[in-house]
Amino acid sequence: MMIFFNNKKLGLISALALVFSLSNQALANSGCALASGYELPVGVEFAEYCSFDEGLAPIIKNGKYGFVNQRGQVKINPEYDLSGAFVEGLASVDKNEKSGYIDTAGEVVIPFIYDIAYPFDDGLAVVVKDDKRGVIDKKGQIVIPITYDDLIGFQEGLSAVEKDGKYGYIDINNKLVIPYEYDSTISFTESLAAVEKNGKFGFISRLNNIVIPIEYQSVTWFSGDLAVVKKDNKFMIINRSNQVIKQLNHAVVYPFINGLALVHNICENNYSKDGFIDTKGDIVIPLIYDDIPFLYPFSDGTAYVQKDGEWFYIDRQGKRLE
Repeated sequence: MMIFFNNKKLGLISALALVFSLSNQALANSGCALASGYELPVGVEFAEYCSFDEGLAPIIKNGKYGFVNQRGQVKINPEYDLSGAFVEGLASVDKNEKSGYIDTAGEVVIPFIYDIAYPFDDGLAVVVKDDKRGVIDKKGQIVIPITYDDLIGFQEGLSAVEKDGKYGYIDINNKLVIPYEYDSTISFTESLAAVEKNGKFGFISRLNNIVIPIEYQSVTWFSGDLAVVKKDNKFMIINRSNQVIKQLNHAVVYPFINGLALVHNICENNYSKDGFIDTKGDIVIPLIYDDIPFLYPFSDGTAYVQKDGEWFYIDRQGKRLE
């Protein structure tokens, strides 16, 4: 099973990872803190998935979304039905069941004409209209026609797209460079993309050559020349030559991020414990945590963890951060 980075699907890892659900408590307000000595106005609270970007963070008042600065001053009035954070100077917001984009001054830059509007990345954003997907630029101009059943977004110059239940890849000029022959795919990372065919997974190159045989039950993306794959119900670490670095005995193993991979074990009474392994497959942060959301842990040198009902951050050595 694959999970892509959009609302339809979200990254290619073992189907077992689906049982390791993200904790709303871990996500809520994890990125939001006002400057010292300041408070939010009465009746205002941070949005559930909150972070300060472009100096502004999403807030909720009376069920409507707006934005505050780090002094708690409301800079964009709460008038939207839903809002994401600012990315590249624009935030996707919903109003009257349609999505568009506003700038940091609260001005509507791209009108509310889409069913879903995703954040911008390198000046481009995936949008959805009438159950079809395409790509626009920051002026609202259509770059890729809104005709695809699924469109993940461009990475390394290519985007996976779906038509009639099969996936291929297009370039930025909307030219089909890899035909519709896969059951599911993810974006290219380090010049390789994971693909699914007939219930099995492997990796292809940008020329559509099979680099890693399509024979695994599940795979992650490559990171630092390593990927985690599953075969015969066992996880293992492989390199780009498909050589096994180490077989693993964990219930779920997530992709490597900056040299560490989140692992998940089932203990007695179906109780789970989480920790981290290094690129050799050795446990470097013990499996003592009750929950660790997979939100790119250690991408910034820290991971958000739960133990004994308390949430806090740890560093790469497992040391608790104040």
